[in-house]
Amino acid sequence: MGGIGLARLVAALAIAVSVAGGAAGGGTASSSWDQCTPRQGDLRFRAADGTRLVGHRFGSGRVAVVLAHESRGWLCEWVPYAKRLAARGYLAFPFDFRGYGESQSNPRSNVRIDLDVAAAAKTVRGLGAKKVFLVGASIGGSAVLRAGADTRPLVNGVVSVSGAADLVDATAAVKRLRVPALFVAGRYDLDFAAEARRLYTATASKDKKIVIVGSGEHGSRLVGADAKVRATIEAFLRSH
Repeated sequence: MGGIGLARLVAALAIAVSVAGGAAGGGTASSSWDQCTPRQGDLRFRAADGTRLVGHRFGSGRVAVVLAHESRGWLCEWVPYAKRLAARGYLAFPFDFRGYGESQSNPRSNVRIDLDVAAAAKTVRGLGAKKVFLVGASIGGSAVLRAGADTRPLVNGVVSVSGAADLVDATAAVKRLRVPALFVAGRYDLDFAAEARRLYTATASKDKKIVIVGSGEHGSRLVGADAKVRATIEAFLRSH
């Protein structure tokens, strides 16, 4: 792992500890601890290694979109887009990685957030979804690539927004990725456009696309700020 990748991972783990520590005691009778979602719709589930996780269901339908967050955030960052997807007939499922929000910290495997993505995919299938897409931002964009390569049954597509090549073993994962893949990044977002190109080039799937937009926004903020990005993601969901 390069120096930039290691620094990102260290920052991600530090934020995880901070957020987990601040979660206790939050929420009200009608709202979750995070204050961005109602308690109704909260779902608790476990990763394959037993780590306890929490997510929130928006909408319903046979097509589910799992939303994986950034290292400096938690599921709340995806709530506006989850509501948009739900209004368009999707089951949207943002969740907290291990060590974030109300999800359990697992010191022995906190870097294995790809297992959390896989568990979220299994959870939405249990809710009746027949098609499952994985969408991730920043480190979440790296995690969905690894999960997309390893999860069985196969998901229907993977979207990496501002994903880093050196995190969550993403570069190795895309070499065995066989599902449709979309890579999105902002041209002026540090080195993430270059990271998207690296991942795109290494991806084994023949059904792959890369979109670089003229923006400096990153991850979920890029999705929220750029109509072209939202349209591109939603076109990808419809076409697969």
